[in-house]
Order: sequence, then C-alpha cells, then structure tokens
Amino acid sequence: MKYLRLFIFFIVSLIVVVMVFSWLVPVKQSLDKSISIQAPAAVVYEQVARLENFNQWSSWNQHDSTVKLEYTGTDGSAGASSHWTGDPKISGEGRITIDSLEPGKMVSQKIHFIKPKEGHASSSFTLSELNGLTTVSWHFESETPRPWNIFNFFSDIEKNLGPEFEKGLAALKARVEKVTVPSGQSAAYEVKEMDFPETKYALIRQEVKWNDIPVFYAGHISILNAEAQRQKIKPGTATGLYFTWDSRQQLTEMAAAIPLPEGKELGSPIIRMETINKSKAIYTDHFGDYEKTLAAWTFLRQYIASHNLKEKAPVIEQYLNDPATVKDTAKWQTRVWMLVE
Repeated sequence: MKYLRLFIFFIVSLIVVVMVFSWLVPVKQSLDKSISIQAPAAVVYEQVARLENFNQWSSWNQHDSTVKLEYTGTDGSAGASSHWTGDPKISGEGRITIDSLEPGKMVSQKIHFIKPKEGHASSSFTLSELNGLTTVSWHFESETPRPWNIFNFFSDIEKNLGPEFEKGLAALKARVEKVTVPSGQSAAYEVKEMDFPETKYALIRQEVKWNDIPVFYAGHISILNAEAQRQKIKPGTATGLYFTWDSRQQLTEMAAAIPLPEGKELGSPIIRMETINKSKAIYTDHFGDYEKTLAAWTFLRQYIASHNLKEKAPVIEQYLNDPATVKDTAKWQTRVWMLVE
C-alpha cells in the first residue's frame, strides 16, 4: 500500500511538473527566411501563388520519391489545396490550402499535418519589388498544444527547418531567373483588353515535353507553311496554341498553327482544322527570345487574378515577325493572348 501511494504521488507530481513546464514553454514556433531574386514581383508571385509551381521548387517533397500529390480547387486562388501522401517515416500525409492572396504581393497558406502526427501550421510569402529586384520573405509558424509543447524546448526550429527553407528559396530563385524579362523588354508589360476574333486554324497538335517545344514547333510550322504554299493558300500569322501546361511532368499539349482564310482548308493526314470561337480576351506584346514568353504569361495571369477574371484555354502566341529575316532577338515580337470570361 505504501508503494502504491508513492507511485501515485510520483505520477501526480510528474503531471504537475509537466503542466507547469508546459506553461513556461511557448506553444508557437516561427521561422523567417528571405532571398532576393532578379525578376519582377509578378513573375515570382506566379511561382508562390500556384500550388503546382510551389511543389516544384519547395524542398519539402524532394526527400521522398514516393510522394503523390492531388490538387483540388482553382490553383492560384483562395481555397485551392494540395494533398500529399508519402512514406510515413519521411513525409507522411497532409494538406496545404491557400488561405488568402494579394496579387503580386502576398500569399498565405494553412498547413494540416495528418500523419504520422497531426498538427497545424501556417506559412506566408511576402513580395517586395524595387527596380526589378524582388525580395521574397517566407514566414512559417507552427503551434503545438499543451502539454505536447514541452517538446519545443528540446527542438530548434532554426536548426531543423532553416536549411530546408533556404534550399527551397534557392531553388525558387534558380527557377524564376530562368523566366525573367529579357533586356530590352519593359519590366511592366502593357495589358490590353480586346475580343479575340473567331479564327479557323490548320494545325498539328500533340503532347510535347517542355524541352522539345522549339524543335516541335519549328518542324511542324514548316510542314504547315509548305502545305499552304503547295495549295496556293496564303496563311495568316504563325501561331502557337497551348491547351495545357503541366508543371509537374513538364509537359504541354500544344499545336503549331496557321490561320486560314474563310472557306480554305489544308488536306493532309497529320493536319487538322480547329476553330477558336470569338471570346473576350486580354493580350500583351513580348519582345525578345521566345523562351522568355512565360514572363508575359505571368503578367497576364496577374491581371486576370486582380480583375476577377477566369482564364480559358488555349494560351495563344502570335509570332509577329520572322526570325529568319529579323536576326536581332531583342526585336522578335510575340503577341500573347489569354481568353477570359
């Protein structure tokens, strides 16, 4: 009986000590990291606001090759989420949800860790641009309920997570600076609203890896122009149509296309005819290397977000001059259209 009383006294004392200690240890832990990126804030924003892009550069999923991602909602808008499942010993299971956004300036996320241990955290990105240089500040905050918060006393969030956040920001910088606005192009594109006219295209359409886009386009636009010349049809401006853009697999369903005069068609087994109906649209002009036109896409999407519009496929690129005759790449002009509603 004596030993039982001692045991009960010990347990009660331990509980009291733990509860007292839990009130001395903070329930919240936070981490702040930042980096400067040589790119406009709108370009950076596209990478932090869209969960598919975020998962490409964030280091969180890079340690687990078994991670599977599922997306719900409209990516890049409040309420959209990314659910992950992976190795229980590495990444476990959880969900990131976009909580709020301020286009071009701020994105906040809510994080729900489901397995192996349930928990909640928040994350936010704040963007500040000066003379084309954007500073990205990444804030992370987790909360552990009492009495489990006593483990925070033995855990150094800076030591445990700091290097991972720095690695992620470095990957973000490398990714974004591949898509910066080229020299000669204004850092702020001029966006215009105009109806896109109903247009009938002769095109060759297929799924293409990002790295293969230039070769695919050059080869197939030549086939289209040669067939038009053979049939003595004068086509319109050479065009690229992008129906999908998969950041995870780095694939796009696209088409090399030429608009045809009314009543004309190209007859060939690999060429198909498609019509894009008249639609409300926005556009901007990009000057420079064709590989940098994604910067224009980003500016248009920022405009769409800030004006409560909804994008429709495809993204349309019209190549307004011929690189075979215009040798200066800084003068290559691409008109980028996005259909909206």
